This record gives sequence, structure tokens and C-alpha cells, in this order.
Amino acid sequence: MKIHFRRWIAATVLLSTAFLCSCSNKEPTRPTEGSSTATLCAVGDIFLTDQMQTDAQTASGMPDYQPLLSAVIPEISRADLALGNFEGTFANSGKGSYPDAFAAALSRCGFDILQTANSYSVYYGLSGLERTKSVIREQGMEALGTFVSQEEREEQKVLIKEINGIRFAFLAFTKGFNGMGLPADSDYCVNLLYSDYATDYEEVDRSGILSLVNAAVAAEPDFIIAALHWGSENVSGISPTQEEITELLLNNGVDVILGSHSHRVEKVERRTVTDEEGVERECVIAYGLGDFCATKPGECNTSIVLNLEFTRDHADGSHRISEVSYVPVSTVDNGEGAANRYTVVPSKEAVRLYENNYYLRVGEAAYTAMVGDLEDLDETVFPPPETESTEETE
Repeated sequence: MKIHFRRWIAATVLLSTAFLCSCSNKEPTRPTEGSSTATLCAVGDIFLTDQMQTDAQTASGMPDYQPLLSAVIPEISRADLALGNFEGTFANSGKGSYPDAFAAALSRCGFDILQTANSYSVYYGLSGLERTKSVIREQGMEALGTFVSQEEREEQKVLIKEINGIRFAFLAFTKGFNGMGLPADSDYCVNLLYSDYATDYEEVDRSGILSLVNAAVAAEPDFIIAALHWGSENVSGISPTQEEITELLLNNGVDVILGSHSHRVEKVERRTVTDEEGVERECVIAYGLGDFCATKPGECNTSIVLNLEFTRDHADGSHRISEVSYVPVSTVDNGEGAANRYTVVPSKEAVRLYENNYYLRVGEAAYTAMVGDLEDLDETVFPPPETESTEETE
């Protein structure tokens, strides 16, 4: 288990060894006997509504986000690595920009990697992108999918993490920036899924995607994880270009796809892929993980924490995804009179506490919404083949 309270002190000690694929030719020593496991948890979009921002303000004038996230710290911090899509910036002001205290709260919650390749990557230009990365790094986390210079992109195009002798390569891509174009002469700054990223999202940038996947393969990881900001907002279903991207990634070495942007929980698929030599491996595609910590006044929004376990036999180097599961979490509005109006809670535990009349239970409306969400989730996340959605998105 990670102990994220270490980030509250000046000297940060990481439990995993991080290195960048092109910065050193020296191979770290890996075990040659026995086997080990490593765990990854992933969530979808991390953002806050205006009402949630207002609720986080304190009498001192400084925001406090800890009450919002405290109940889900165990769910996030127990994984060896935790990743989420940070749909915002730390640009210091304006729409979609959050106080640095939010980064500190995410770090204390247990996050290790924040995807920054998304709709907000260049919302405040290159200066906003650079400051966002800087704040994330200052809190002991990694920013994934954005770069402040061509040199940084070449040196850090793939993020490598090694846990218990198991090596992971991480990549992140976005479909675009809500119609915005990249700043002049800065094609290097964000990984993109589409060549027509500012218009129709119809032309998959196959060469750009493959160049990064090939760089990940060259680092010789056991597993390649791709975080994708894709699909259409508030629309369920898998588009033809999403399926094209999925096949392109899996057929060229990616093992796990973690989707965000639709703001909906979508299916998690386990797919067997056979390479050119006839070797099979099982891959996982999570098309959409929902919104991790956002809801509107009077509403309850349920998403999932996806948990993956990876196993490696160090004697022969064989490796596999050994477990796929999820934990439902709900962002609830506890009402205007509550000391902490908005909180993210483990859904099943919140239901149990309500049904046992626990004194700090959620309200009746949130309870009713969570019960309905839980009834739908299993069929949504792991659907029987005959019930899979055929609705198409962009």
C-alpha cells in the first residue's frame, strides 16, 4: 500500500521508481526468480462545478478540498499506482483553472499520474500548460500527455514506472480541445488522436499514434497503458473511429486503454489479441470511467474506480493482467445546511450505512439515486453481449 501522507512533509519518498525511456541507457536490475504483482487504479474526469468550488472556500479565504475526497482516500491510495484525467488547469485564474490546493488534495488522496492531454490542455496557452505541469510535479505527481517544449517531448514522450519488478509504460492522447487549435509552432505540446482535431474528429492520426506506441514498445515494458480523452460528451456508445483507435493501439502493443471525456460510465471489455507470431495476450479497454468527483446541486453522480492487477513471472518474463474489478463511487450533494455539502463516497458503503441508520449517512435522495445506479452498473460495466450498446458517437 502507498502511504500518501508522506507528501505532507518536505522530503518526498516515492515507493515506485520512475524514469523516462530515453534519458538513460542503463537498465535497472529486475528480479529473475519468483513472481510479483502490481496494482493500478484509474478514474475518469476530475473536475469541479462552480458550486463545488464555492463550497470548498473557508473563512480564511483558502479553499479546503480534503472533506470532498477524504472518504475515498482508501480506494485510491491502496493501489500501487493511481491515475485520473485532470480536466482542468492550474493556470492561476479563470474558467477551468483550479487553486494549487486542489493539486495538493489530489496528491494526498493517492494519485500518482494525472492525464493532462484533454480539452483543457491549451485552454490558457503554453504558459497555462507549463504551469499546470509544474504544479502537478510540485505535488509529487506526474503529468501525462503534454509537453512544454520539443526537447521535453523527445526526452519524456513515454512515462515509465516500475513496481515490484513489473515495468509499465504510460501514454496519453486527446481527441482535441473543444474546437480550439494548438498555439502557433507548438505541435509538440499535446498528443493527439485525430489529424482533424479542431473540426470533425474523423481522420485518425495513425502515424502520430504509432510513433508514440513504438517508442513505448522500444522501452521494453511488461505493459503499455494508454489514457484516452475521446468519445462525445454525455453520449454513450462506441464510434467507428474509437474502434479504429482501439484496434490500432492493441494490435501494436498497448495492453490497457483508459477512456474519459464522455462523463458517463461505459463498458469495460476484456479482449484477446493475437500478434504476428501467434502469441495471445489479454487486453482491457475501459471506454469511459465517468466523472470522479463532480455533481450538480441536488444530484448524485456515480462513477467507478477501475482496479487492475498485473502479475509477472520473473523467471521466464511472462506477464498477464490477472484481475479486473471496479469500485463504485458517488459524488453527493449533502444539502445546503451540511458542514461539507459535497463529498465523494464509496457507493456500496454509503448504502450500507444509510440502511443501518448510521448518523453520518447520506440523505434519502442520494441513497435512492445510489441504489438505482448500483443496479445499473454491473450491466453497464460488464454487459452481456446481447445488451451492448450500438449507439454511435463522433
